[in-house]
Amino acid sequence: MNVGKTIGENMRKLEWIKVILVVSLMGNVTLFMNHKRDNKRQELKYELLNANIYRDLTQLEATIQHQIDNNWDTEPLVTQKLDDAIDSVILHMGMEKDDDKEAILWKLHDYLKEFKVSDETLSVSLTDKQRTNYIYLGEKLRSSGWNYNVGYDTKWDVFESKVKELIAES
Repeated sequence: MNVGKTIGENMRKLEWIKVILVVSLMGNVTLFMNHKRDNKRQELKYELLNANIYRDLTQLEATIQHQIDNNWDTEPLVTQKLDDAIDSVILHMGMEKDDDKEAILWKLHDYLKEFKVSDETLSVSLTDKQRTNYIYLGEKLRSSGWNYNVGYDTKWDVFESKVKELIAES
């Protein structure tokens, strides 16, 4: 009878081990799926936020070129597009949780802020020096790939390299 009791206890222990293994496996699968979903959300966040910055910087470059081609006939558009780009960078910084990525965004923000002529964007009249600065910015944007003629990749490492190229001293 002791043999039967020992076999029964061993069977119960084996059943419990199986239950624990199944529960553990299900927990690990759930954690993996949550991690995968979080990574996808992060990728989508970068895709959206980086795309906004790409759009605004390419529009800024195109607007600067349009003003050059048309004798600065609507120059307040340049300052408006610059403000749009700065706002996109600020939005991304506000949503960024990674300190290194936020630091890159701050560098981009500070670089763009150097070209801001005033808080007023609608009735701006640019000086020759300010126009020259915007022409320089347009050239830097174009040479670092922030223009409509170049496709863009919203992955962070590609985005970061373009930012570094833009803000690099020439």
